[in-house]
Amino acid sequence: MKSKVQADYLFWIGIMVSTLIFSPAMLDLTLIPRFVSLSLFLFASLFLIKKNVKDIKIEFDLILISYVAYCLFNGLSAFWAINKAEALFQSSKTLLAFSVFCFTYLILKQGTFTLIEKLIKFSVMLVFAECLVVLIQFINIPELKTDSLYALSGLNGHKNLLASFLFLNLFFLIKGIRDFRSTWKVLTILALLLNLFLLIFLKTKAVWIGLVVFSILLILLFGVSRLRKKLQLKPQFLFIVCLIVANVFFLLVLKPLSHRSLPLINSNTSSGQSQALNLEQERLVLWQKTYAVFEQQPLIGVGAGNWQINFQNAGLSGLWRAEDLNFTFQRPHNDFLWILSETGILGFNLFLIFILTLVLSLGRFSLQNDQSKSDFLEPKLLLAFIVAYYCISFFDFPMERMEHLIWINILLGLAYYYSKEQKIVKVYSEINFSRALHLTYMLCLLFVCVIGILRYKGEYYIKKVYTNKNNQNYFEVIKCGEKAQSFAYTLDPTSLPIAWYTGNAYASSQNFQKGHHEFLKAYRLNPFNRNVLNDLASSYAYIGKVDSAKALYIEASRISPRFDDPKLNLTALYIQEKNFKKAKEILKTIYHDSERRSKYQSFVDMQP
Repeated sequence: MKSKVQADYLFWIGIMVSTLIFSPAMLDLTLIPRFVSLSLFLFASLFLIKKNVKDIKIEFDLILISYVAYCLFNGLSAFWAINKAEALFQSSKTLLAFSVFCFTYLILKQGTFTLIEKLIKFSVMLVFAECLVVLIQFINIPELKTDSLYALSGLNGHKNLLASFLFLNLFFLIKGIRDFRSTWKVLTILALLLNLFLLIFLKTKAVWIGLVVFSILLILLFGVSRLRKKLQLKPQFLFIVCLIVANVFFLLVLKPLSHRSLPLINSNTSSGQSQALNLEQERLVLWQKTYAVFEQQPLIGVGAGNWQINFQNAGLSGLWRAEDLNFTFQRPHNDFLWILSETGILGFNLFLIFILTLVLSLGRFSLQNDQSKSDFLEPKLLLAFIVAYYCISFFDFPMERMEHLIWINILLGLAYYYSKEQKIVKVYSEINFSRALHLTYMLCLLFVCVIGILRYKGEYYIKKVYTNKNNQNYFEVIKCGEKAQSFAYTLDPTSLPIAWYTGNAYASSQNFQKGHHEFLKAYRLNPFNRNVLNDLASSYAYIGKVDSAKALYIEASRISPRFDDPKLNLTALYIQEKNFKKAKEILKTIYHDSERRSKYQSFVDMQP
């Protein structure tokens, strides 16, 4: 029993640390540090309960089966993903989220530690900390405008992610107001008011929608509870209807709907209007391109973590920031489409089965006839928050961040506990958590820890690559680039292969053969990146493989029509071949004026 208590405390400490930790050595201050922290704490927590595994039984119901299957499918997708490292990372995040879900349920079931009470107190302190950080950031904003709010990120890296994380913590604050007395009750009320103020102030539309959905759903839940005797819908029937409706909406309705909505936003968008309006346009374009990714592998998806690679194959046209400002996208601003594109119809439905079964089971529990008002308020509140959170994730990307995965899976684990306590979900089989299974789970988490440490090392050295590249210290670029690369880390945060940086460093050092080898490696890791295609093409041109160079220049131009470098390079090849007619045709497609373009244009105009 003592080791269980130690594991519980370690899990709680792990949640706190993994929610707050950051590292200035990283390009993304929070993502990898929180990934590493959570993996280490979960591994240590699992290790501490090894003496008590005989007391733990695993009951396989539809909720647990679907979540396990979804995790396994994410891991298996690495076999067909273009970039294995990103697939491993994303599937590792899914495993960590699942582990938080399981630990939360297990701790609540054992009843050895007041986890929820501790989390409520931590949520109160967390809101105060977020307010302090936002205040400091706000002071440094020169002028308060809607666009300037994007400089506010709190402890979460992005304004919208801050707002969605604050929304998650509302559940614990509301519960704390009901459960606490005296000083903590006052602090919790103050934290709740500050939380709501920040949610209003940040102007994140997705979270506002979530708040509206939460309020409406909570009202409906109390209204339906009075009419439950008149509602004779069978749970199985309701589950099948919800699953079919979700599939029809995402597979048949959303794509044409977003396509028809895009012209309405385009007509109201100009270069002088707000960033927020442009982002709405970008979101719809990204959704369209995400469907193009889904259509590449509709059944099994393109592989976990590989959306960022494959979406470029759909072309960057319509994404002005990506083409003209070299801005990159790592997610489609819709977690459901993200899952659909990366894991296909199979993975998407496994995820839907897990969520729908859990939500409907929690709904049944909250509407039990024999529940007193004080007992069923919490399940109703939890149900409304979970549904509202996934409404937020329809417009955003909280699935990317570790703190969001931690806290939503705590809520899901709590919901699972309520459902299991009332024996609402049917148990299909039961097994002991044997030492062999315990060891297997520990090895999986150990592997995840290794992935996290290697990615931390990779991002540490890629930051040095940037510095040395700017200083034209090509030897150090190569040295740091080689240290950054591993089986777990091959792309930088902008989806550029590290081999692309080392390839350019070799080329700049006149080692063209080695540079060509690195560009080929970069191409295998991300074959749709316009910079990789352009530089690999130039490498082919240098070694005399002109046809290969032309094909890659054309492909780079297809992916990014406003990217002029491959077109200028292609023009140079046609001028060398004295094919001035073709050179003139290419020059007409170039979007931007430049000295090089003017030089080529003047030259071809002088030709007969």
